[in-house]
Amino acid sequence: MWCTTSYTMNIKKEHIVTTITSLLAALLFYAAMSKLINYEQSRSEMLNQVFPRSWTIILTWLIPTLEIIITFTLLFKQTLRYGLWAATVLLGAFSIYIAVVMTGVFGRVPCSCGGILKNMSYPTHLLFNLFFLTIAMLGIRLTNHKYTNNNQSPKERRLGKLA
Repeated sequence: MWCTTSYTMNIKKEHIVTTITSLLAALLFYAAMSKLINYEQSRSEMLNQVFPRSWTIILTWLIPTLEIIITFTLLFKQTLRYGLWAATVLLGAFSIYIAVVMTGVFGRVPCSCGGILKNMSYPTHLLFNLFFLTIAMLGIRLTNHKYTNNNQSPKERRLGKLA
């Protein structure tokens, strides 16, 4: 009975991780493609941000490039955890930026993102990002459990002792 329950739990975790990584990969790939396909609009929107103008060209290419790289790391088991961590960092940075913009510290609110997100208000966009940030962190947590030895106590796992 224990073995069956444990096996079922692992299968459920794998399905949850697959769903999380699929959602994150779809989001990041869509975001990257919408920026690249509508490059001039993306560049124009980047120029309206609060960054120094010299950063604009770099960020206009760097952000979609990172989104594509992260998308591919999410597709393979060998790089899945790196992809989840990278997605978490990127979504965290975007969320912090949106929150700072919402405080009014820059004296103006730059235009919103492109694609489907351009129709969202900043509070809605922040909630959208926080949702994906949360599922990325859940994915990290579930994959961390996947690679630990369930026969060890939590203290033994923290100390890195082998079974």
